[in-house]
Amino acid sequence: MSSERATFAIRIAFTVAAALLILAGASLNAAGRSGAELAVAAIAGLMAVVAGAAYSEWTVAGPTAIGSLLVALLSVHFNLATHALPGQLAGLLLLAMGGFVGVTAYRNFTEALRSKLEDMNSLNAQLEDKQRAFMAATSDLDGGALPADATALTAQLAYHLAATFACCYLVAPDGMHFVPQPPGIGLGRLHPQPVPRGGDKAGPLISAIDSGRDFVAADQSGLAELVNYVPDEVKVEGLLAVPMLIGDRVGGFILLGNRRGGFNNDDRRLAMTLTRRAGSQLASAHAVALSQKESARYTLMGQLVKDASGKTMEEVLALVLDRVRQVIQYDSGRMVLFQPDGTYTFLDGTRTTAPMTGPLLKVQAGETVIRNQAQADADLLSGVKTGDTAFTVNEALVPIRGGSGVIGAICLGRSGAGGFDQRDAVALADLGAMAGVAVENSRILEAVTGQASKLDTALDALGEISQALTTVTQGAQVLEQKTLEAATRVTGATAALLTRTTADGTQRVIMSMGFPVDINSMEFTNGQGIVGAVMLSQTVTALVDTSTSFDLSSPPDLKSFGLCSALCTPMLEDAHLWGTLSVFDSKKRDWTLNDQRVLATLGNQGVVAVRNAELYDNNQRSIWELKNLQEALQAATSTLELPLVLQQVLAGAAKASSAQIGCIALDDTGRLVLKGGFGTDSKTAEKLALGFGGDICRDVMATGQPIMEAMTPKPGSDSPLNPRAVLCVPITLRGKPTGVLFLANYLAGRTFSEDHRNLVMELAAQAAVAIDNARLFQDREEVILSALKALANAVDARDPYTAGHSQRVTQYSLMIARQMKYSPKDQAAWVRLERGVQLHDIGKIGVPDAVLQKPGKLTDAEFAKMKEHPVVGFNILSGLKMLTDELVIVRSHHERYDGKGYPDRVKADDLPIFAWIASAADAIDAMTSDRPYRKGMSIEVALDQVRHGAGAQFHPDVAEAVLDAAHNGTLKVIPQESMYVDAPAIGAFENPTG
Repeated sequence: MSSERATFAIRIAFTVAAALLILAGASLNAAGRSGAELAVAAIAGLMAVVAGAAYSEWTVAGPTAIGSLLVALLSVHFNLATHALPGQLAGLLLLAMGGFVGVTAYRNFTEALRSKLEDMNSLNAQLEDKQRAFMAATSDLDGGALPADATALTAQLAYHLAATFACCYLVAPDGMHFVPQPPGIGLGRLHPQPVPRGGDKAGPLISAIDSGRDFVAADQSGLAELVNYVPDEVKVEGLLAVPMLIGDRVGGFILLGNRRGGFNNDDRRLAMTLTRRAGSQLASAHAVALSQKESARYTLMGQLVKDASGKTMEEVLALVLDRVRQVIQYDSGRMVLFQPDGTYTFLDGTRTTAPMTGPLLKVQAGETVIRNQAQADADLLSGVKTGDTAFTVNEALVPIRGGSGVIGAICLGRSGAGGFDQRDAVALADLGAMAGVAVENSRILEAVTGQASKLDTALDALGEISQALTTVTQGAQVLEQKTLEAATRVTGATAALLTRTTADGTQRVIMSMGFPVDINSMEFTNGQGIVGAVMLSQTVTALVDTSTSFDLSSPPDLKSFGLCSALCTPMLEDAHLWGTLSVFDSKKRDWTLNDQRVLATLGNQGVVAVRNAELYDNNQRSIWELKNLQEALQAATSTLELPLVLQQVLAGAAKASSAQIGCIALDDTGRLVLKGGFGTDSKTAEKLALGFGGDICRDVMATGQPIMEAMTPKPGSDSPLNPRAVLCVPITLRGKPTGVLFLANYLAGRTFSEDHRNLVMELAAQAAVAIDNARLFQDREEVILSALKALANAVDARDPYTAGHSQRVTQYSLMIARQMKYSPKDQAAWVRLERGVQLHDIGKIGVPDAVLQKPGKLTDAEFAKMKEHPVVGFNILSGLKMLTDELVIVRSHHERYDGKGYPDRVKADDLPIFAWIASAADAIDAMTSDRPYRKGMSIEVALDQVRHGAGAQFHPDVAEAVLDAAHNGTLKVIPQESMYVDAPAIGAFENPTG
């Protein structure tokens, strides 16, 4: 404040100084003059003031100052010797200085006022924003009417926050996705897509929404999570995503964008407030609708269980399939029951039994399997039949869950392009659980019928088995504890000891009650104390008073523990001393015959129970080991992709041995090459196995024998490169080591056992066959693919036009895919795309040369023959199990987005995006290549065709990417040698050979 006052005082001083200068200059200028001379002097003075005031503009100030001087000379008739001239010139100088100081003070005052005005305007703008936010947040939207749907809510939020585009997302019925609600506001070329919730692959926007937080960005980075493709021309100045909360759950979110200047904290608070007020009602209504659908479905399933009561298995089958049709449409359905021997049975009247297949193994593990676009000749389970034009089918395999786990599967099929989706899987999963109850009730009915005569015997056996099973499964240590507790309870003793025979023939205390902990390490030899006496006699021995029997009262020193009497019985197993059971009392006691009989019986039963428990534990450990071995081998043999086989083998070995980190290395012309790591990155794995453990791995390769060592770690923190225990086993095939499994633990207390070594050895031995098979398959696949590519090139070479066509289409496809940032985390998807496009025209091998090489336009019959080549190519390649996406590209590269293509007339999202990329690339090469009857189009004309064909012939997102790639120079016409240089240049897009 003091600074502002000082500044104001300086401005006032400048103003006063200017006035004084002008007053003094005017006095000197007018001194001694009157009449006409005074008027001339006044003009000179005025011009001097103007010259001083216009000092910053020399084009004005200079001439004006010269003019003032000339007028002053005129007033003295150019008499330079007159005594009045110096005073007048001094006055003019003071007047010019007064003008200069006055203008400076004026400008300073003006600038200060302008600054204050701007501050006031800025403050008013902030107050208006605050008022707008306050009014929007505290008033009933639109006069008290809350938005009735997503469109109204989106529009209101976009209006209140001045956003130029907006979109509402709601949680899908499966709870696993956010689904955009059309139409949105100002989206233009953006096409929002359903996005999965959570998971490791979730980006920052979805992660923030899932945790109930808003997301703010100054650019378009968040859009990549919500759309397939962001066109180059789309520029986002600000992005705001606000979660729509229902209680503590997220029911959706609102996406807002392109507010001038971005979104500030007030905008974020306003958006959160409005979304909570209006969005909660909308999301609640959405949840109520979903709840009503769920309720209807559960009512239907409850009725299924009720109606199935008392029916036979075949009747239950018909009832279940009928109820399924009310939940989801299908063309064919069958029910499968799993058998204990690894087979399954169709309940279709035939009771056909077959070995368990890959998909059914997944169902048995509790997974709902969706098989969309499966080949018609594949191992179909639903019984669906294909028509004359449908070459692919779709299946949903749903687990039937019973009380003991998955007991069977519902197999549903659809022919044609209509596949099953995640919402179908959610509905069917619940129905599978209800079907399990119905099927089990039917199974019980069958089991009970005709079995009443065996009921009494079963009940007697059940009692005995249940008791034995309960005892066995509790574990040896628990049973030892119960034995001691029972012994003290039935005899009324105050302490007890349980010993067991060691390998040296002594008796070691394994558990005690009423003694200090350190007694558990005590051992007894023959003749030592009451335990030693029982070791010699192997009969029950009683001690009434420790004070009268010194040989039986120690060890242990019963007197020191306050014990006055003891009773000890041997525990025999097959006539051999297994151990002893002793009880003690703090008072003198004459142990009765009943006490001795009860303790002896309890001891003998205790031996049986503990030994059975130990056998059970050993059996469980063996089962666990075999289960791990089976799971690892099953995972390794479930694929023929060598990297996946190696990773599954390594993961199985690490799990079976409880290893923290692991590596797998294979022999490559005499040296080990790392092929995979577990629990760490590849560089650390290579340093561990081939650096730190290099000598160990080489010894294992040389000798073919495993090495298991406990290491002495270096001082410092635990790390993968500072292991405490290592286990290295050979991967041996036909008696020759072909690689090693190297496992390690680096935390204290983590070691490897003999069981670990044996289990990993067995896994490595059996996995070697899977690895060899994968290698052979990889070699076979490479040979087959090389042959197919050579065949595709040969087909291209049959016609001068098609020469190089497949290679050019491949390059165009990769250009478009790069523009769309296709599958950035799955390099294998790029391989499948490139391979599929290279083979897309292989079916032309079935087109006669007369049609393929015809220079003119094809007849209808010839064109019909040409149109068969996608199906011919699909049939040629469909027997190769290694091809997946490639088959879709070969069959569908002439389909249209509007469904008017061939051969299957599929449209829109019935085909994956890679098929539409291949279709667009094929069309671009067809348009830009010379034909006998017309020259190839220029890239500009071809792009115009793509622009007009978006949404009709071409997928809209793919068309956008083509146009953007051409605009930024990443898509260019590939030069080719023309065979038809004399062809006419016309604009029509015809493709008689395409």
